[in-house]
Amino acid sequence: MADIKSFGEQLVAFFSSERQGELIRTIGMFLLVIVIGVLLTLLIAHIVRAAMTRGKVDPSLQAFFTRSVKLVGFIITAIAALSELGVSTTGLIASFTAALAAVALALKDGLSDIASGIIILFTRPFVTGDFIEVGEYRGFVQKIDLIHTNILTYDDTNVIFPNSKLTTDRVNNYTSHDKIRVFILVPVGYNADIDEAERVLKDTAMRCPGAVTEGEYAPRVRLEYYGDSALQLSVKCWCSFEDYWTVYYYLMEEMKKNLDRAGIPIPYNQLDVHMVEPDKR
Repeated sequence: MADIKSFGEQLVAFFSSERQGELIRTIGMFLLVIVIGVLLTLLIAHIVRAAMTRGKVDPSLQAFFTRSVKLVGFIITAIAALSELGVSTTGLIASFTAALAAVALALKDGLSDIASGIIILFTRPFVTGDFIEVGEYRGFVQKIDLIHTNILTYDDTNVIFPNSKLTTDRVNNYTSHDKIRVFILVPVGYNADIDEAERVLKDTAMRCPGAVTEGEYAPRVRLEYYGDSALQLSVKCWCSFEDYWTVYYYLMEEMKKNLDRAGIPIPYNQLDVHMVEPDKR
């Protein structure tokens, strides 16, 4: 009982002394620094995002800068708050640096993805919303993060690519230009009238809804090459990316109908076999 009574007296003496005011002031400054630091960080992040939104910056780049501002702001706030408690900021920074180096060594295989993500965000070979092709996959870019990029294919499959793959492999960006080319090969027989076949195909392309019909992007029809069983005519026309499939399917259907009306058949693969009788002696 004496020990408990002695401890209580010491506790009362502590809080009634000058240390009480010093402790309350220290805790108050600690909490004040945290509150001000967090609010200021969130305000700066909001201003940065709003400015980038007005500047029509890619959403993925907006998210990257916003997260970076928040991370730096929270780290500075934590260091400033701990310094109010008497913690040595020099030792804290040294410890943080050592921890960061250890994490970097543990995640060395992922650092290439992070570096590739930064390259993609700043060089912008593609942006959110672009339609790209990577290997066997085609789809719309949904999100670009530091480590990976999400692509949504036409069958609603979310394909996730490591960023290092996107900077080392070939990537076709179909929306980097305001027009995209529709290319179709149409086979016609060797005995067909080439001029008539080209006229029918070009007229079909000129009447295609959504296709550009004037200037340097007007439809073109040429004899592409000599196939095994047919002459291959190439039909090339340009349209906006949004109209690509409309133009493609229109041409596929109407060219067949118009060739049939003109009496120009589309041959199938065939093989002519010539029998040679051996010499009779």
